[in-house]
Amino acid sequence: MWFPLFAAFLPVSANACTVCMGANGTIGEAANGAIFVMLGVLGCVLGLIVMAGYSVVKRGRLPLPPHAELARAMSASNLK
Repeated sequence: MWFPLFAAFLPVSANACTVCMGANGTIGEAANGAIFVMLGVLGCVLGLIVMAGYSVVKRGRLPLPPHAELARAMSASNLK
């Protein structure tokens, strides 16, 4: 009911922001720099997640230390 009245006061044309229009001034340079900083931070975070996963897999494939092997052998012999 209020929509036609509300729509009558909306502007007829819409304009894009200066960054989207391709401003070559300081605003465009700052926006481009901010985008590259955000991409860099995202790349670092994803890289750290991949490195943590690689570390977990690498440590999982290592042989057991001697004291852990002894404990496992002793517990296994008790179960038989």
